[in-house]
Amino acid sequence: MLLLLFLFWIVLSGKITLETAVFGVILTLVVWLFSCRAIGWSLHRELVFYRLIPHAVSYAAVLIFEIIKSAVSVLPYVFGRAPDGVTAEFDSPLESPAANAALANSITLTPGTITVHVKDGHFTVHCLSPAFAEGLDTSVFVRRLKKMEAAAGSVGKNKKDKKEGGRKK
Repeated sequence: MLLLLFLFWIVLSGKITLETAVFGVILTLVVWLFSCRAIGWSLHRELVFYRLIPHAVSYAAVLIFEIIKSAVSVLPYVFGRAPDGVTAEFDSPLESPAANAALANSITLTPGTITVHVKDGHFTVHCLSPAFAEGLDTSVFVRRLKKMEAAAGSVGKNKKDKKEGGRKK
């Protein structure tokens, strides 16, 4: 966040001089320290954030590819084929709420599927075809998000889980 805040300062200032750079560094540190106190941001989270950037870029590329692939698969339904809708349920192997939210959003963004309900890692997904429901719990999204969780370590779990030793209810 430090780097992003500083880059935001440079963009807003419109020019790079020694004066704007010094003020930018000072104000960036002040805002970052406020963030640490107000929302619990830390240097550890900062480092994890930067460690996850390559994973996030890779995930975005895979998501775009899957959206295009699914859009092609949905074309027959657009041009008159009757959908054979099915509702699929599965339990997510992901641990963090953020990863489960990303999975739900990725499923919804992919044409032909929509996440209807998520609670405690249990997903209900409506699909245009039974073929779209196959392998939802082992999809490329799940594999990528598990890698991101592993790279992030314990960051992303809520504070209550940390106090209880990471146990799930």
